[in-house]
Parts: sequence; C-alpha cells; structure tokens
Amino acid sequence: MPQPYRDWVVDTGSLTARLRTRCSGEFRVRLVAQAWARPALEEAWRLDIRRRHLAWVREVMLCCADRPLILARTVIPRASLVRGNEALRHLGARPLGELLFRGVGSRREPMEVACLREGDWLARRLGPALGATLRGCWTRRVVHYLRGQPLLVAEVFLPPLFSGQDHGCENAPIRESARA
Repeated sequence: MPQPYRDWVVDTGSLTARLRTRCSGEFRVRLVAQAWARPALEEAWRLDIRRRHLAWVREVMLCCADRPLILARTVIPRASLVRGNEALRHLGARPLGELLFRGVGSRREPMEVACLREGDWLARRLGPALGATLRGCWTRRVVHYLRGQPLLVAEVFLPPLFSGQDHGCENAPIRESARA
C-alpha cells in the first residue's frame, strides 16, 4: 500500500480526531442508515454471533463540509448494548470515535485491511450511498470492545481524502492483516 494511504488506513488513533484536524472545523457525520438488521455472513462470523440474529447496524459518511471522505459501517450485537453501551443505539450524527477513544474501557483486535473489488459485498452495500463504485478504495475493519462488549467497525477510505493520488491497489492482495 503506497503512502499516504498507509498513513491513514493503518493508523490506530482516532479517525474522528484526525478528520476534525484536517477539516478545519467543517467535520460532520452524515447518517445514512441505522436499524436492526441481519449482519452479513462474514460480519456475523467475525463477531461470533449467529447469522440469523439481528444486530444494530449503523452506516455513516464522515465528511469535510458536505464532501464524503470515509464511509463507515458499524455492526453491534444485541448482547453488546448493555452495561453502559446503550447509548450506541442513539448516536445519530455523533461520531462513534468519541466513545471508542475516550478511555472508558475500550480495546481493539488487530485490524484487517483490503482493497475493495467491484463485486465485494461491502462495496455493493455502501456504494449506492454515494451513487458510485467503491472498487479500488482501501478499507479496514476491526472489532472494538467497549466496556468488554464487541462491535465491528468497517471504514472505506474515499479518493477525495487523498486529493486524487493514485490508489496503488489495482494488483493488491484481497486481504492483508495489519497488527494494530
């Protein structure tokens, strides 16, 4: 993965904080959807829940002014919405990163990194929110634990974040693991 993509995609700090700095006060979260839904098969597998069980699914765009830079999908098992985590269902347009990085018993597993192909389910699911294909966009996902309860966050890094630089992933492996 070429620079500056690597600097953004494998960064283990708060993406929200980094975007706030970059956006000079124009950072905002645009809520695309949030509802009880069945997770995708690989999301259910990653969270160790049954595929037929419902989870709280939230999809957002992280924007500078009105320009989307990141698409994010969060999957929260019903069992994770306890012990102080009930507020996760009511984030609306507030960034999830504010909860994950404020030191209230949060930790994370190693992240997974990939370059999306046109047929990947995440590209098919989130692409229509932009009215565009996400092929060639770098993405990462990681299981976070908030107060000991798991939630899965997937983030797609959109080309405007990198000011038109070459993606450098036409021949990239489908999935590579990066230690957080």
